[in-house]
Amino acid sequence: MRKYGIDGIAAFAVLSGSAALGIVLWLQFDRSIAPCSLCIYQRLADLLMITAGGAALLWRGGMRPALLWIAALAALGAAAAGAWQWHLVALAPQVESCSTVRFLETSPAWGPWGSDFAASLSGQGSCVTAGGKRWLGLPITHWSVLVFAGNALLLGLAARRARHRA
Repeated sequence: MRKYGIDGIAAFAVLSGSAALGIVLWLQFDRSIAPCSLCIYQRLADLLMITAGGAALLWRGGMRPALLWIAALAALGAAAAGAWQWHLVALAPQVESCSTVRFLETSPAWGPWGSDFAASLSGQGSCVTAGGKRWLGLPITHWSVLVFAGNALLLGLAARRARHRA
């Protein structure tokens, strides 16, 4: 880790968060795996992580460590939501469904992509069913915990290094 600088560590975390978001959107729209409310909360935390981490890559001032800590906390929040969903999957017989969440309503003003954009931020159905789906041999919940916990660790490391440099 010593030879990789703050930019390399943060860039890797932002790229892996972006890849994770791309994969879950592909699973939703191409493979018809509907997201649940916990999936949507993980997506929102991922978007915050990507935005704050990306801004930290562009920022060269004293705000850089704070932006990296925000990104790290967002990744940690996404990992916690994934871990909770993993727990719910383990209790599968007792958990029927979780609540529906919609952050955007479909509107003609959004144009032809409006319904897809609104659907990407709308969760429905069972968190157990969504979390129990597999990708590359592992349940999606396992992937999300691994990716987000790893990103939180990397971004925390980058924030710590950035604070000592500032």
